[in-house]
Amino acid sequence: MAILTVTPIQKSGLVSLTAELTAADAAGDQYDASSGTFIVMENGDGSSHTLTVTAPAASAQCGNLGALPVADIVLTVAAGATGLVAIPSGYADTGAYKWSYDAVTSVKIGVFSIAP
Repeated sequence: MAILTVTPIQKSGLVSLTAELTAADAAGDQYDASSGTFIVMENGDGSSHTLTVTAPAASAQCGNLGALPVADIVLTVAAGATGLVAIPSGYADTGAYKWSYDAVTSVKIGVFSIAP
C-alpha cells in the first residue's frame, strides 16, 4: 500500500490536477488523515474502475436514534473519466485514510487540500 502525499492547492490555483496524479497501487493507497482533503481518481482504462473505502464499523451510535448502519464509501469512475471523493474523519484507520481498487489498469490517483 502506497502512502500518498497531499498536494495543497494554493490561492494562485493549480494548472492541472491530472499532472499531479500518480499510478494507483494494486495493494491500495492511503494518506495521513486530515480535514479539507479530497481524492482525485483518473481512469484511463476502457472500462470503469472502483475505489472503495471500507466502513470502520457496521453501525454507529447516533444519540437517541440508536445504532445506524455505516456503509463503505464507493467511487466508481467510468472509462476515460475523472472522479472526486472526500473521506469523512470517522473513516480514519490508525490515523490514515485507506482504500482499495477493483483494478488499477490505467488508474491514476492523487490527494489534494484547499490551502487557506
